Amino acid sequence: MRMSCNGCRVLRKGCNDSCTIRPCLQWIKSPEAQANATVFLAKFYGRAGLMNLINAGPDHLRPAIFRSLLYEACGRIVNPIYGSVGLLWSGNWSLCQAAVENVLRGEPIVQISSDSAAAVPPTKAHDIRHVAKKADAAAELHKVAQLRPRFKRSGHDIKPKAMPDFIAAEPGGGDPAVVWAGSTCAVEQPANGGRAGRTGACSRWSRWRGRT
Repeated sequence: MRMSCNGCRVLRKGCNDSCTIRPCLQWIKSPEAQANATVFLAKFYGRAGLMNLINAGPDHLRPAIFRSLLYEACGRIVNPIYGSVGLLWSGNWSLCQAAVENVLRGEPIVQISSDSAAAVPPTKAHDIRHVAKKADAAAELHKVAQLRPRFKRSGHDIKPKAMPDFIAAEPGGGDPAVVWAGSTCAVEQPANGGRAGRTGACSRWSRWRGRT
């Protein structure tokens, strides 16, 4: 019967040939250090959370995931604001390595002061935009391109189609009017958008024609 690994033993879970934690502890030599690292991560991420994070990666990457989680947890305790990335960025990566060694030995982690943790790491401003060679290229960078019209403009003016039953009135004659072909009666076009009506003479001629 195969014995349980040091990680499953401290977590009080069953261990088998397809154990997830066993390959993750191979880089730690001491059995006590393996148990200390597993307990520390289980308290930091939770037992279920730790197993989910490890199982999220492929088998050949799980040892690296376990080690990355250990460094991230130690860096977060040393610097609660910026974590391990802040320690690496500010040149204090040795503090994160010392915290990992303390975890493996079962010793507490020393946290830095709040002023040091809140200090912004030294950075240098960089412009990630494209640097053009031309002097006037900076103005063209913020220039908005003109959109092309959707419809093509015709080269000549569009003329209205001729209507065989109507004859347009002469321009410059005042109110617009339409004359029936073969008739002298003009149909006035009202300005308020109402129905068009015939002139007074034409309407009287229509009433007289209806009587006959």
